[in-house]
Amino acid sequence: MGSLKAAIRLCALTAVAGVGAAVAEPASADPAGERLYGGNLLRCASDGEQTVRCPADTRGGVRLVRRTSGKPCVEGTSWGADRGGVWVSQGCSADFVLGRGGSGGDSTSGARVIKCESLGGRWNHCAARTEDGVALAQQLSKQPCLRNQTWGADNSGVWVAGGCRGEFRLLGVQPEDEQAAAAAAAAQSRKLIKCESLDRRARRCDGDTGSGVRMVKQLSKTECVEGRSWGYDAHGVWVEGGCRAEFELDFRSNGG
Repeated sequence: MGSLKAAIRLCALTAVAGVGAAVAEPASADPAGERLYGGNLLRCASDGEQTVRCPADTRGGVRLVRRTSGKPCVEGTSWGADRGGVWVSQGCSADFVLGRGGSGGDSTSGARVIKCESLGGRWNHCAARTEDGVALAQQLSKQPCLRNQTWGADNSGVWVAGGCRGEFRLLGVQPEDEQAAAAAAAAQSRKLIKCESLDRRARRCDGDTGSGVRMVKQLSKTECVEGRSWGYDAHGVWVEGGCRAEFELDFRSNGG
């Protein structure tokens, strides 16, 4: 009888020890990012404000196909792609398709996203530059957004209908700071100067005028007429009579 009680006590202690070991053993953390449906679909989730990076091969491009969070997912702000994978932040959680075009390399530059909404099922048009193409970045409505059915693009923008509400990526559109930098570089290469006659007084603007000058943009309501309210000599450009304009110097050397 004593040996039976000892055996029961030993079994109980073994069971308790096993439970304790199971409780004490730390659970292995899941790697950031979950591959779905054979690996072409990546689920990446940000809990709270922190940024989460999900390793992936993004050389073939990345597209957001379904948002799974209540927080918005805006490319370049709360999600993006770089050479190491996809990143999400600010509570954005979504499914991304890999290798099917879209953003790649570094999605914080290049594309711009606009929102266009069909409220009450009505047709709506959102002005945008679409000459380089448009892609649906994410659907915001319960009603499906289907290309050429409930959304599409024309020469002047994006249109939606049938309750489609979505964010659309304008391909090939540069951010405003890159556009400003490009414009400044172009202006520098073209040797543009601004010369203004304020209060209708004559003014001279120094510049190299040896290869010619032409007015490229009138800035004043007063008409700028060469030989009357503007002109140039060997030392620069002159304006008077309220003429304000931008002039290109050495334009013949630039193909003018």
